[in-house]
Amino acid sequence: MDSQVHPDTVVFTLYGQYVLPRGGEIWVGSLIHALAPLGFSAGAVRTVVSRMKRKGHLENRQVGRRSFYRLSAMGLNEIRWGGDRMRAAPDSQWDGQWTVVTYSVPEKHRGRRDTLRWMLHVWGFGALAPGTWVSPGPLPPEAEKDCRAIGVWEYVEVFRAGHLGPSRPGDVVARAWPQLEALGDLYRTYIARHEPALCNFKAGRLDDEQCFAAHLQCMCEFVAVTLHDPALPSRLLPANCPRPAAQLLFEEMKQALKKPAERFFDSIYETTKGLIPQ
Repeated sequence: MDSQVHPDTVVFTLYGQYVLPRGGEIWVGSLIHALAPLGFSAGAVRTVVSRMKRKGHLENRQVGRRSFYRLSAMGLNEIRWGGDRMRAAPDSQWDGQWTVVTYSVPEKHRGRRDTLRWMLHVWGFGALAPGTWVSPGPLPPEAEKDCRAIGVWEYVEVFRAGHLGPSRPGDVVARAWPQLEALGDLYRTYIARHEPALCNFKAGRLDDEQCFAAHLQCMCEFVAVTLHDPALPSRLLPANCPRPAAQLLFEEMKQALKKPAERFFDSIYETTKGLIPQ
């Protein structure tokens, strides 16, 4: 498992935190300025933007010689999904019930079956056995619609029930989510990477640009880690799970660095009418 942040995730996070609250559109020049503190060259930014436009995540319009970009409907859905993942903290009020999804998709629809497995993973389910996935949480509201869209709903059965054994709950978790140990390492790495930035900010050693870079990086990397996290209830988590500490650090950095980060962004964010007045 790799915590490396995909460039698209950086751009999505930038839009979600900075661009959408300011109208949703950004000049590519401002985008280049915004991503420079994170080590992106102008050419790299243009490559990312071009790729995201081809994927259908971005739309652009020309104003004179300048290109302005905003998220498409597909891109907005990605933003909402990423935001949900960040907020999906483990629930300590779990009722002890499990959602069990079984499926038997014909081999001729192997591609659909692979897509179903990917969706179940995204929804926080783990594979307990071939064709059997479990989660302590319910199916999301969009599950039936999404399964019908790819033509697999007729092959699926969904149950909600208690677990009677003989395995212990911890054994079920270990079988269905073998990635939890590696996930813990990712959260510990996240804490080690970002705690120093928070300490430097509190000591007054970061200027506005550095605050912006630290603010955006801490959010991007938290999203990247939570993509692997099934957000299990607290009572099902391994002992000494570092997610709660990482979540607290994320929330503290997000709030502490917000004002200086936004000052920097406003200083380089140009609309069709020019720079935002300071």
